[in-house]
Amino acid sequence: MSNKCKSGESGMKDDKDLVVMITGVQGMDGSTLADIYLKRGCKVVGLDLWKATGIYPNIKDAMKHDNFIFETGDISEHEFMYRIFKKYKPDLFYNMGAVSLVPESFKIPGRVLKVNTIAVLNILEIIKEYSPKTRFYQASSSEQIGDNKEPNQNADSRMLPNSPYAISKMASFFFTRLYRNVHGLFCVNGMLWNHEGPRRGPNFVTRKITKGIARMVTGKQDHLELGNINTFRDWGLSQDYCEAMVLMMESGTPDDYSVSTGETHSVKEFVEHAFKCVGVNIEWKGEGTEEKGYFNGMVLVSINPKFYRPVEVELLHGDYSKIKNELGWEPVTKFAELVEIMMENDLNEECE
Repeated sequence: MSNKCKSGESGMKDDKDLVVMITGVQGMDGSTLADIYLKRGCKVVGLDLWKATGIYPNIKDAMKHDNFIFETGDISEHEFMYRIFKKYKPDLFYNMGAVSLVPESFKIPGRVLKVNTIAVLNILEIIKEYSPKTRFYQASSSEQIGDNKEPNQNADSRMLPNSPYAISKMASFFFTRLYRNVHGLFCVNGMLWNHEGPRRGPNFVTRKITKGIARMVTGKQDHLELGNINTFRDWGLSQDYCEAMVLMMESGTPDDYSVSTGETHSVKEFVEHAFKCVGVNIEWKGEGTEEKGYFNGMVLVSINPKFYRPVEVELLHGDYSKIKNELGWEPVTKFAELVEIMMENDLNEECE
């Protein structure tokens, strides 16, 4: 499936003239989007927070590219964002920047609201007043579904958010829709179900699992400590989902879309398949916080209550029929292959 739209159909400039701005560019999705557009010959302006270490592993290749410009700053600073818009006049603006770890959002709810909601509102205002032809993508989240346990969830499903992160994302979702409907801006919400990949940060449970197992294989770690392994998620691959984002932004008409695989698996299943990738079949014994995963009598997985969320989202199961029917997108990578990709990457990293 090609990511490139004909300019006559979508009203887009030719790739060589396209200026793409991406916040949160050092993250998993932001860096993947940057690579996609750089490969097409576009100019990419990446925004992210300054790091004292100066180490940005996910954009190490992009940093070498002549068409990539890296700007450091905080998207919640209105004057900074105004100057950025005036300086670069982006054609496409992907807002991937956020405080995105759900457990962390309970600790700093005010900061989460400022970055995930107020910053979005400020950016939409800047676009409305100074750059109305800029196309805007808001990274929405399946966490907005929250306590709604109905299957086949999508962007039109009832949202019952139960974390500061989910509430902040839901607010920005409706602000984005509002600015499209009221002010006529090209604004889209990409409501993505859980998606992972080798660039995922180590604090997220999927990467914690695959990286932990790779470290166990190489003798650097003796077991995994996890939280609730009996929650269910719809997991896909970041690369696939970023291609869906591009289709949304380069379509003829702005709208909101759900991106998922339509398959649901538990965290426990993720653990089991990751261990199978290294020839280990886990046997579970016990229940609740006493549940443990064994192999040949050794405890390889244990449960630690400190990793439980204050409020859990029990079931996420996405419905991607709208984006399939309207934009022709379908997930290429399903659950088993995703786990295998991540395990292979982390094994290679730990063996270097």
